[in-house]
Amino acid sequence: MRSVKYALLFAFTTLLLSPLFAREIEETFKKNIPVNDATRLTVENRNGSIDVKSWDKDEVEVIAYKKVNADNREAAVRLMEDLKVVIHERGDEIEVITEYPNTRNKNDGGFWSWVMGKSGNVGYSVSYEIHVPEKFDLNLESTNGRIEVANCNGRMRLQTTNGKIIADRVSGSIRCNTTNGSINASLVEVLEDEEMNFLSTNGSIKVYLPGSINADVRAQTTNGSINCDLPISQRYSSSRKKLDGVINDGGMLIYLKTTNGSIHLRES
Repeated sequence: MRSVKYALLFAFTTLLLSPLFAREIEETFKKNIPVNDATRLTVENRNGSIDVKSWDKDEVEVIAYKKVNADNREAAVRLMEDLKVVIHERGDEIEVITEYPNTRNKNDGGFWSWVMGKSGNVGYSVSYEIHVPEKFDLNLESTNGRIEVANCNGRMRLQTTNGKIIADRVSGSIRCNTTNGSINASLVEVLEDEEMNFLSTNGSIKVYLPGSINADVRAQTTNGSINCDLPISQRYSSSRKKLDGVINDGGMLIYLKTTNGSIHLRES
């Protein structure tokens, strides 16, 4: 019985002391890059969101909010030093890459980390807020994080694994791909000679398009339904879970597919 009491006391003390030894620090990175000949932005991230908006300046503004946590402050500081935002300017492209620390085989917590079962227990993320000229192509990729684009005009490729994708009042062409998250896209104007696709596995898809668009549409879901308010002039196949048809006069292909979720096509 006494051993049980000591075990409970030890566990309770450990729980109380845990916050005293855990450390979280934050840092903000900011850089403005003149556009010069650049027409495309590429962002490669792993843990964290990517938000891109347009503005009326001929430069790209990159703001990165870096956050790390570790078992102690010394370890957190070292991690922050190794968590880098790298920017390359190559011809017509501005490339932003997040370089993450290599934490493999690190044990920065010492005895107390071992006691609390947090040996090498670290976390880090970088969230981006970026401004680009209104007409700019975008290639944005994250693994764990939301991707959001607003008021941009260009060719856009938006891809994440765990996170939703939002494209608000954009123009041009767009390709969206996520595994665990919804897609919500509102297009004001489209490039009618380029295919657009919206793909998810676990999430609904909502796409708003101009009522005058000429396109072929293919939509499919497994666990959900399909709703379309746009003028379908011809239907090759239509059911609650599948749509294959022509919008107005037909043309570019719009492809929408999810496994677990509904698909909505609306007029913007």
